[in-house]
Amino acid sequence: MAQPSLKMKVPFAIVPAPILIGASRYFLSLGAMMSAPTPFLKVQLMQADIKLTPREWGALAFLVAVTNAAIIGALLLFIGALAGTDFTMFALGVAGLMGAASLMTVLSYPKIITTRRLRALENNLIPALRQMLIHLKSGVSLFEAMKSLRTGYGEISTEFREITDHIEGGISEIKAINDASSRNPSFKFRRVLWQISNSISAGSDVVLALQDMIGELTKEKQDDIKRYGQELNPWTMMYMMAAVIVPSLGMSMLSIILSFLSIPVPKLIYPGVIVYLILFQLFFINFVRSRRPAVD
Repeated sequence: MAQPSLKMKVPFAIVPAPILIGASRYFLSLGAMMSAPTPFLKVQLMQADIKLTPREWGALAFLVAVTNAAIIGALLLFIGALAGTDFTMFALGVAGLMGAASLMTVLSYPKIITTRRLRALENNLIPALRQMLIHLKSGVSLFEAMKSLRTGYGEISTEFREITDHIEGGISEIKAINDASSRNPSFKFRRVLWQISNSISAGSDVVLALQDMIGELTKEKQDDIKRYGQELNPWTMMYMMAAVIVPSLGMSMLSIILSFLSIPVPKLIYPGVIVYLILFQLFFINFVRSRRPAVD
């Protein structure tokens, strides 16, 4: 069984992480049940660089859910006792929702981290490959070219740092590169590593393989930018409808109709519209930002 690090971050946890990690070893059977509905959890944990098995992560998720639910439920019951009100059913309902939300959040956390790593890897992939290509063309060995990428390129540097550390530890270049490709979440980065590994195995020129890969990745990036520009038009229309036309015309129509019926406009309508607009703006900005391709 893997030994979890006490410094590891446990998301959405109220109880300190060392306590949860220490107690999780007693709930491994329950952890296996919690992780069973997520068949890709093992791959996601590996790609998120979380050195735990699925049942160990499932045990952590179960403990976070139970402790969060218990703490929130006890807090609400305490508040109800101070106020002289019976909060039992309300406390149980909120505690149940908190437990379910905590369980789902922790189980999906490796996928979230993997997605972040994927974007960070692909953002710096083309510049890193260009630097490697320059070094190789100047006569530097492949190992030294990979060592030059150990800093300055975020997650790419982390990956090449691990590859070169393994090579310096006695592992062959092909095996170190193949191991990195198997644990990496980015298909584009895996393609690059596969091309390098195949070139080494076949004895062909790595420079030519890198030039082809840079050309392909650059073309894909250009296609992503064009696709994003085309998608902006319907998103702009959706924004105009949901954030400008519907609130303004809706409020006007509502005021006219209520005036004919001699019914005053409820005072909560205006704050409600403002809250709606703020929430929609935040959602729309995050949505567009998440869809925007990175420009190297």
